[in-house]
Amino acid sequence: MKKLKTYVSLVSFLVVIGFLSTVTMAANIPEVKADKGLVVFYRLSGFKGKAIRFNLNHAEGSLGQLQSGTYLYKHLEPGEHKFWSQAISQDSITINVEAGKKYYVKGEVAIGVFAGRPQFTQMSESDALADLEKL
Repeated sequence: MKKLKTYVSLVSFLVVIGFLSTVTMAANIPEVKADKGLVVFYRLSGFKGKAIRFNLNHAEGSLGQLQSGTYLYKHLEPGEHKFWSQAISQDSITINVEAGKKYYVKGEVAIGVFAGRPQFTQMSESDALADLEKL
């Protein structure tokens, strides 16, 4: 019985820590550097597709895993940059990055016949900031 209480306490603690780290991340998007552009990918938390995760890729390598309720960002040299995610199906987005500008891309899960698939949409700054406050 004592082991069960310890286990439940540990799991509860880890869930709270995970929740708090997700909440504090929303305020940590850096300022754009003058000589580079900043691309921010985010995904709102929601029931639809919550368990589906997808790796976000760029020519320089993986940016990380975009999960429900998270965001990723990357400072980039000016020029055309393609980002993609490969799951059962693939989606990609190309952004022409300019120095000193921020770009926001909303990642969503489109539900398919057999599984969810990634879907990217470039967002305006005002819409993206409103969404990021919900993370």
